[in-house]
Amino acid sequence: MAAAKRALSVLVIGGAGGAGLAAVKALLRRGHQVTATACDADGALAIRQAGALPVYPDLDRASELLSVMKLAKADAIVQAGPQFWGGAPQAKDQLASPGDALLAISDAVARAAAQHGVGRIISLSFGWLYEGGHGPAKEGSHDTHDSRYAPMLAAEAAIAKCGAPGVILRCGYIYGGSSGATRALADMIKARKRLPSGGKAASWIHEDDLASAIVSLLEADSGDSVEILNAAAGNPRSPDDFAAACAEALGLNRPAFASPGPLRMLRQESFGESLLARELVIDSSALSQRFAWQPRHTSIESGLEASALVWRMRDAVEPDDFYNDYDDQAAAAIEDFAYPPALPEVAVEAESPEPAAAAAAPTPAAPASPPPPSAGPTPWNEDDAKREERRRRALERKAQRAAKQAGG
Repeated sequence: MAAAKRALSVLVIGGAGGAGLAAVKALLRRGHQVTATACDADGALAIRQAGALPVYPDLDRASELLSVMKLAKADAIVQAGPQFWGGAPQAKDQLASPGDALLAISDAVARAAAQHGVGRIISLSFGWLYEGGHGPAKEGSHDTHDSRYAPMLAAEAAIAKCGAPGVILRCGYIYGGSSGATRALADMIKARKRLPSGGKAASWIHEDDLASAIVSLLEADSGDSVEILNAAAGNPRSPDDFAAACAEALGLNRPAFASPGPLRMLRQESFGESLLARELVIDSSALSQRFAWQPRHTSIESGLEASALVWRMRDAVEPDDFYNDYDDQAAAAIEDFAYPPALPEVAVEAESPEPAAAAAAPTPAAPASPPPPSAGPTPWNEDDAKREERRRRALERKAQRAAKQAGG
């Protein structure tokens, strides 16, 4: 794929995993500069491994997001945070409604984007905001009137009013090798737990395909406002079919599904149960026709095979290998800036020389003999050199601090 016409500085909110991390990688491959938000050290490590800069703002505080946008000199924003609630509906993380948390984050993102003056914004949203049961939902179809979905619709409205042109992507259920919900579902299948059952048809989209759609939309000519587009692969399948395909990709037997208990009618339906009981089929023809976007994984079987491969590769790699093999240029630059390259030599008062010693001429040092020829590879390697250099710098810094404290 050819490089982008103009390199952008993009801030990816929620870039430590799932579709956000996939978007980070896709944007970097296109030659864009990427800054991404993380919530913990593991997320920051994933962002650094991809080649982007991790930052840690409080996502529901507009002032912190604005500072990050200024730091990154962001031309565009990808709001991938909603993906946390948009994964496989059987996963435990999906049982809680996005509610006010998503609305607070979206409002903060919109206010910060308006103050910074970004040129384009892409925000993820949910296909289940359409009124279901009337066939594949297209852009402009009726939204649901269920009050439980009102905060998500309000979050979309906040993004639409930020003043920057862009797109709100209403997605099918998002899955993939970096998706926390997909991994949680796989862990439930491995533990042979009974899964919540959902037999209604639903649309799905792999995180890599969603990332390619995000890149296409960011690089497209900007309009004047924020519009809504649908993003999903073809061939709708039920959540039960998705769980069975996940088990097959893992080489396991078909999972068992829990039947509704006798006391279900006596308690309030959870958010996850309401999703499993709904039909979620959306039409993505507008995205495909206008932006020449085509999903690579048109079936859940193909996408889950790719996800299982990612899990196997990740389980085979030790995270500590990253610290040994990765040339951390940023850390080296910080050290060189903060500390001098070497300690100053300590001045030692010279003792009065003996008369005879003072009159004696200094003995010239003998020239160093050349090293013996190598008979094979030396045990000193680059990793040892890096560790020794870090140790030397640490000792220098310790000596500097001790010298400062001794001097008062």
